[in-house]
Amino acid sequence: MLYLGIVIVLISTIITIYISLNTKPSAKYSSMGKNSEKVQLNDTEKPKDVTVIENVEKVETKILKRNETHHISDLLKTSDYYGFGLSVQGKSHKKDPPIPCQDFHVIESFEDKYHYAIVSDGAGSAENSHVGSKIACESLSSLTKKYLEISDEESINKLDNAKWYKIAFRLFEKTREELLSYSEDKNVDVETLKCTLILILQTTNGILTANVGDGRAGCLSEGKYHSLMVPFQTFVIGSTIFLIKDYWDQFLRTSIYEIKKPEALFVISDGCDDFSFSQKGEVPEKEQGVYDKVHSEARYDHNQPFAGFYDALIGQINELISNNKIDKILPIVEEIIDKGIFKENPVEGIQKEEDDKTMVMFLLKKQ
Repeated sequence: MLYLGIVIVLISTIITIYISLNTKPSAKYSSMGKNSEKVQLNDTEKPKDVTVIENVEKVETKILKRNETHHISDLLKTSDYYGFGLSVQGKSHKKDPPIPCQDFHVIESFEDKYHYAIVSDGAGSAENSHVGSKIACESLSSLTKKYLEISDEESINKLDNAKWYKIAFRLFEKTREELLSYSEDKNVDVETLKCTLILILQTTNGILTANVGDGRAGCLSEGKYHSLMVPFQTFVIGSTIFLIKDYWDQFLRTSIYEIKKPEALFVISDGCDDFSFSQKGEVPEKEQGVYDKVHSEARYDHNQPFAGFYDALIGQINELISNNKIDKILPIVEEIIDKGIFKENPVEGIQKEEDDKTMVMFLLKKQ
């Protein structure tokens, strides 16, 4: 009987296991823990991998090319001078999206006896002023070269300020026409091309200057620094006059200086004002500043090259020349003007400048 009972239990167990293995439940269930609700899944539904995708709009940061942030001329070498020029993007333009450097310049020598520098500063509020400043500089350079080609040395040396004003007026007028022509051809609002313009021309008998708007120019002659032009400024800081304005001619300023061979000749945009020119001081007997006491003593602009800055810069360049490291001039000048680093030391006045900066200089070779 015991044997029979064991056999019956074994048979019953086998039948139970067989039924459990071969019988499908009416529905499948997924359980997520002891107290979780059961979620019914259809037989035909396959488990899916759930990936959370954040709907974040991709914004590409615009990166300007170097030729949009820096315009650096090749080192100019004449029989008497070394010349360099650079225009670099200001801190306020290094944002997202960035703004191109709106300054431009040209530095040239003609027949090894005439040297000229042209600087233009595009208006910060004008969308295409970086185009305007480039057109202005290159157009005026071409026109100046043509003027020198058709003029003999004697007639240039005999110019007085009245005659020079008429010539400068024509050069600037034709340059302005190029801006207007570009505006019409490209269907661009001429107001977006707003820019200032400076021309400094060294002849065999002196220095001729012409400008519309702000910026500055100076020279070192017989050990003394001199201002060569008066920038146009208004009582509103940062406001000036632009070449595209209908009344530009009322603000064209010209000068002639009987300085035949200066040790240094330089032109800057207003981004270099604060660290390279002294704008405070007593009103001299001969007015060279922007305003005199009658207008506003508080806004009087001394307008004199800052000797401490130019002595250091010229000394550094002459040191490179003496050590036969002429190829280092442009990198060193760029480091000073763009990055505000002088002999590995930071220069606060340069580093804190927000505006684009342009400097063009002719430096007399030591005999």
